Amino acid sequence: MRRYSQGFTLIELLVVVAIIGILSAVGVVSYSGYKASAEKKQAEITLNSIYLAEQEYKSNNGEYYFNSSTSNLVNNLFDGVDDLSEQAYEFKTTNASTLTITATNKNNRSCTISITQTNKKPNVASAC
Repeated sequence: MRRYSQGFTLIELLVVVAIIGILSAVGVVSYSGYKASAEKKQAEITLNSIYLAEQEYKSNNGEYYFNSSTSNLVNNLFDGVDDLSEQAYEFKTTNASTLTITATNKNNRSCTISITQTNKKPNVASAC
């Protein structure tokens, strides 16, 4: 009587490794898309927060605060409490008379989101 050893063959192991590789590739692509979408949504929410802070600043000082530095926006509009440096976007305001707030992606410079005093909904560029 002949005994066969029990175990997996090389082909079976290669098939399992290939399936795991395909599943992990799909997972990485899905995760990167999810991450980009979450970062964009976070930037839109931050733009709305800056917009509200600008409205308060204007009611107190008669004009909008404008500066191209994210840290200056945090210090003057949020009293240094919020820290926007951890986000994937950089924020700036461009004009004291007509408010325009822009968020630019640190990795993809062509991806910008803006909000103005007349268009209060975030406007996402087509490159995002």
